[in-house]
Amino acid sequence: MPESSRPEFLGWLREATLWQRIGRLVPLSWIAILVWPLTLLLTRGLPAADLAVSLFGLATFAVVWTWFWLQPRTGTDPTISTGVLVGMTAIATVLTLSNPRIWHDGLLGYCMVVAAVWPSWRPSVVAVPAVAVLLFLAVTATGSGTINALGVALVWLFLGFGFVAVQHLLRANLSLHEARVLSARKPPSHIVTMSASPRQLEIMGLVAAGMSDKEIAARLRVSPYTVRTHLQRLYASHGLHNRAEAAATWMIGRQSHSEDGGPV
Repeated sequence: MPESSRPEFLGWLREATLWQRIGRLVPLSWIAILVWPLTLLLTRGLPAADLAVSLFGLATFAVVWTWFWLQPRTGTDPTISTGVLVGMTAIATVLTLSNPRIWHDGLLGYCMVVAAVWPSWRPSVVAVPAVAVLLFLAVTATGSGTINALGVALVWLFLGFGFVAVQHLLRANLSLHEARVLSARKPPSHIVTMSASPRQLEIMGLVAAGMSDKEIAARLRVSPYTVRTHLQRLYASHGLHNRAEAAATWMIGRQSHSEDGGPV
C-alpha cells in the first residue's frame, strides 16, 4: 500500500462526520471508568509486587483500548480486531482471575465491546459468546454463585449482540450518507440528452408540467407505482434528489436542446 494512501493516525478526525466522531469518542471516554478499579488497587494494601503487576496490566489495557478507538482502520480490518481482542482479553483474564473481587466483570466487559467490532457480523458469533464464557468464570471466581454468574454473563451476551447490531446499523447509515454526499457533488445530468426510455421522457414532461403521480398515471393509463418506479430510476441514474430538481433539470435540458437547434 503506498505511503500516500495510508490512513493517517488521528487524521480521520478532520474529515469524520459528527456521528463518526461520536461512535469513536463515546466508547473511548469509557476509559474514565477505570478510575474505580485503580482506586481499589491503591487502597487495598496489596503487596508491592502484586500492585506493580496490576498497575502495569491496567495501564497496558488502557493504552490498547485508547489506541483501538483512535485507529482509522478499527471496524474495517479484522486483523486489528483480532489482535486487540486477544491482547485485551488475555490481560483482563489474568488480572480478573488473580484478584476477582477488585476487577469483577469490569475489564472483560470492555472486551465484550471489542468482540462486537468487526467488518462483518460472522466473527461476532464466535467472539461475543467466548467473552461471555470468560465473564461467567470471572464472576464465579468472586464467590457470587453460579446463578448470579450466569445472569451476569447472559446480560453481557445480549449487550454484546446489541453492540453488533448497532455497529452495523450505524455503518449502513454512514454508507448511505457517503453515497448521498457523493451524489450531491456530481452535477445533475440532462435527462433529455442521456439514455432514458420513451416512457421515462414522457413521464418527465408531465412532471415538469406540474402533474402529480396519480394524474400522470391516469393520463398514461398505468399505475402510480409504475410512475414512481420510473422516476426513482431516473433519480438514481442521473444524480437527482427530488421531484423539483428533476423538473428543473428537464427544463434546462429542453432549453439547451432548443438553443442547439435540436427538437424541443
